[in-house]
Amino acid sequence: MYKTELPMKGLKVIELATVVAAPITGRILAEFGAEVIKIESPPYGDSARTIGLSHSLPIDEGNNPLFDQLNTGKRFVALNLKTEEGMEAFLKLLEDADVFITNVRMKSLVKMGINYDSIKDRFPELIYAHFSGLGIDGDEANKPCFDQTAFWTRSGALTEVLARGSVPPSMSFGFGDIVSSSSFLNGILMAIYARNNSGEGTFISTSLLKTAIWCSSTAALNSQPQYGVEYPINRLKPWNPFAEFYRCADGEWIGVFDREYDKNRHFHARVFNMPELVEDPDLETLPKMRASDKIEAVTRKVELAFRERTSAEWKEIFDARDIANEVNGHFKDLHTDPQAVANEWFHEVEYEEGVTTYMPSAPIDYSDYGHRRVSKTGALGCDTDAVLAELGYSEEAIKAMRDSKAVM
Repeated sequence: MYKTELPMKGLKVIELATVVAAPITGRILAEFGAEVIKIESPPYGDSARTIGLSHSLPIDEGNNPLFDQLNTGKRFVALNLKTEEGMEAFLKLLEDADVFITNVRMKSLVKMGINYDSIKDRFPELIYAHFSGLGIDGDEANKPCFDQTAFWTRSGALTEVLARGSVPPSMSFGFGDIVSSSSFLNGILMAIYARNNSGEGTFISTSLLKTAIWCSSTAALNSQPQYGVEYPINRLKPWNPFAEFYRCADGEWIGVFDREYDKNRHFHARVFNMPELVEDPDLETLPKMRASDKIEAVTRKVELAFRERTSAEWKEIFDARDIANEVNGHFKDLHTDPQAVANEWFHEVEYEEGVTTYMPSAPIDYSDYGHRRVSKTGALGCDTDAVLAELGYSEEAIKAMRDSKAVM
């Protein structure tokens, strides 16, 4: 039975953010019960409303899967913060808000007078959560960024893991943003916990680059001069030839990760027809294999052996030995993955002309709490009147604001 009790029920979040990392953080909070009010600037709103077109997805009102995935469960208010009336309404929204989420560049927030230092005394319990590309300090703090630049490219995460001479791949749209949103969400939840104890709000921040550095912790350590690991690592000289990716006879790749070479050495000697793994004392352990400079020869033989069987055959062999392995998957198969289906990690959303789209749900499950089903979002400003009315604005006042283009 689908659980209806939501863990973030009662939390009010105001979001002034665009595209992916910050909005999807608000979307996760909304999925688990928070009231999230998304502020957009008229007349076009968040650019994510149209970006689906460049990813072969429809962008029509009521049929905008990418925007829905990033913003499901929110209420949508269109405010022109360049007008006095629009800014006044925005500040009213913050009066009883628990969290304010934004990825507006700091120089713009300062210019509008809504940076943390400008409003913290007025809203002492507010958790002010700021997301950026390169952090809030330094000469490049206000540089325009996307995950392709600040997360992937600047950190080296693309080129440093490639085989030498390879072209950097095009990652799934928003991949680095979505990874970074997890850090952002963690910070917000910890700030909520701290405020519950102290009664005081705080400013929290993270960025694409900081998250990329965090995700690359091992490489950020062992590439330092005192350790000297050079990236990209020579594919034929891995630390462990039995913990690598190999192409199989059917053209598919399989990742095999045996962390117990000493224990499984006889098994590998038999499976790969390499008696030298048992007979040669230089190959008794991985450190000895590296020290003897025989690791490249071993890797080449293993690589050739993988070409002799299909990925399914290799999977069966390693599964029987209880060695971690997976055949490299394909994005198109994710929504039918048996584990995804069994755990209900996709929600079905019906679009125009009977099209059913399978939308990933937030990557968290609770034993005693549920979450909202992923659903279609509303049009730009679709909740403006209702939200303003809840703030005490009359119909006449809302109409006057619309006439003056303070709201949409």
